[in-house]
This record gives sequence, C-alpha cells and structure tokens, in this order.
Amino acid sequence: MRRLLAALALLLCVAPASAQPSAEIGNDLPAAVAEEQITVSSDYRGSYVTVFGVNPDRRGRGDIVVVVRGPNEGASVMRKRQVFGLWVNGEAVRFSEAPSFFAVLSNRPLRQIASAESIWRYQLDPAASAQLSSAVPEGGDPSAYRAALVRLRREQGLYQEYSGRALADQRGGLTMYQGGLFRAVVRLPANAPIAQYHADTYLFRDGRLISSQRVPISIARVGFERRIHDLATNWSLLYGVLTVLLALAAGWVAANLFRRS
Repeated sequence: MRRLLAALALLLCVAPASAQPSAEIGNDLPAAVAEEQITVSSDYRGSYVTVFGVNPDRRGRGDIVVVVRGPNEGASVMRKRQVFGLWVNGEAVRFSEAPSFFAVLSNRPLRQIASAESIWRYQLDPAASAQLSSAVPEGGDPSAYRAALVRLRREQGLYQEYSGRALADQRGGLTMYQGGLFRAVVRLPANAPIAQYHADTYLFRDGRLISSQRVPISIARVGFERRIHDLATNWSLLYGVLTVLLALAAGWVAANLFRRS
C-alpha cells in the first residue's frame, strides 16, 4: 500500500504545476496501471488489475470513471420461443463485435455523472460497444438483444460494474483518496481472454468530459503453455500429428501396463 501511495504521489507531482484552480484542465488525465503485463501459466486462476491516478483539478472537482476493456469479438444471442409446448432456441442475432471483457468503475452511479448520450458516445456501457451484424427477428427490439448479451456475460464475470467506494468484501471497486488520488481494482476472471487490454480513465465535471487517458495492459502466456499455444496456432498440422502420435503412444503404454497375463 505504501508503494502504491508513493506512485500516486509521483503522478500528482507530474501534473501541470502551473495550472491554476480556475484554468481549464488539459486533455490528459495522469493515470497508470500497477500491472502493465500479466503472465499466464498453467495454474492461472485469474488476476487483478490496479489502475491509479490523480485528478489534476487542485480543488478535486469532478467525477472519475475507469473502464477496463478487452478486445472486441463476435457474439451471438438466441431468444427461446415456444413451439408445440416446447421451448427451443430461436433465430440467432449476431454481433460483429462486442467487448470480450468490460469493467466500469465510478465514484458514484454512472447515470449521475454523465448523460445517456455521453455514456453511449464514450462507450461507458458494454451495450454501446456491441455492433449488430444481422437483423433482429420481426417485432424484436435490438436493445433487448444487447441487454441479453450484457446479462449473459455479467453472469460469467466478464462484464462488471462498480460505483461508490470499494467495500472490504468486494473483489473490485474505486477508492478516492485525499488530494484527488484514486485507485481502481478490477478482477480478471480465469475465463477472460488472453489478449491486449486497455484501461481508460475519464474525468467528468457537471456531466461534461474534461480529460481522459488510455493505458495498455498486456496479458500473455509464458512457459510451456505458451510453447504449446504457439505450436497449435502457427504449426497446426504438426500439432495435430504430434497429438495423434501422443494418443497412440499413451494407448500402447496403457495396453501393456494393464495386459492380462
């Protein structure tokens, strides 16, 4: 905790010292992440991402919003319908891209910080980032399918939302410190994709975006698991042949070990 607060104090020092309380805040919001690269090994069970920064306004005015996003990917949502008394999946509605992981943290409820238009414009809600690539069934509502996608991924722990001060029993949250310092902690579950992420920090005042900052976060495999993944990705034919040979060898060894005399 002491090292984290020291890093936060350093960010405070690099903020524009010549800015007066009444001056306009610059385009950049001083922010960084404690873990710029997260390594994934065979016993990986998830991790935490800590984003910290400082409000450059000397008076501490405004609201802080932190968003941790994973790469976009395609997705499909199907709505169940009743046919002859049985519930079956209906026609699939496809999304060309949707955040594979999305966590938004704010010092108070997001709807109290920004208007619905601003939330949609700056993609502070995962539904705003979901792009439909197919038509919805006749009479369907596109927003209902977006809401269903958000609900399903929230149940998987891939979409998260925190507002207000982080509680002791929470796995993540946003904490504000004296002097405008803040810290946001996001839980990355084990089922989150291994890819390039980024953390966006926003400063709003009176519903208007004042400044922002983007910080990259890399999640990468290491060790033997990375070699296996690279082999399966870059040399798929060789990987398939080796897999078949390994299965045959395992079967031969098992047959000899448990052979009846």
